[in-house]
Amino acid sequence: MTFFGGFVAVIVLFSIFLGYGIFSKISGKKQDSGKTGGFLEKAFLLFFVSLIMVSMNALTFILSYSFFWEKAYRTFDEPQYTATVIGYKKEITKGKNFSNSSYSDRVIFFPRVEYTGANGEKIVKTLDITSNDPPALGEKVKITDAGNQDSTNAVELDWIMLAAGGVFTGVAAFFATLLATYGTSSVMKKRLRWSLRAGLVLILINVLCIVFIYLKQ
Repeated sequence: MTFFGGFVAVIVLFSIFLGYGIFSKISGKKQDSGKTGGFLEKAFLLFFVSLIMVSMNALTFILSYSFFWEKAYRTFDEPQYTATVIGYKKEITKGKNFSNSSYSDRVIFFPRVEYTGANGEKIVKTLDITSNDPPALGEKVKITDAGNQDSTNAVELDWIMLAAGGVFTGVAAFFATLLATYGTSSVMKKRLRWSLRAGLVLILINVLCIVFIYLKQ
């Protein structure tokens, strides 16, 4: 298992643990009011709460890891090169139309770049990130790369989108913490303070990663 796979597994298990705490509190309140549900109802409630926690923590931590923490680490740890865009790798993802709640295929293009490695060999790889306006053919881009990576780490980024992503993960951290602390005995005011601090801390960490990548550029 890769480090990322292990990281995802830890997030899922931790989310299920938090979901069970929320489920226990809801079940306890129902029991106190004399409303005890059947096995299927309890199983569905546990599944639903755990699914919400997994989704919120995925938005908080997995997105932060993929777009900020790993990129900052690779920028620090790997040698930097100047690469040339020689083509594009097409991938199809599902996009949601919020006007009618339908899903449709969305085509995105990841630039393929070529650069000369430390030993003088020509290396062709795909950038790890793209945007609505990917670099043109022949354009020079700054990257970092290591031989054991499947894709190169793009150093020149869409800073506005990254900043928006940093704020988004912070908001996700706020709501994830607010939900997770429901299973505790803390009052709402205290839970809101914890959640606000968690969101601000994550935003600060991710923004510092952005600044570090920019300075290394």
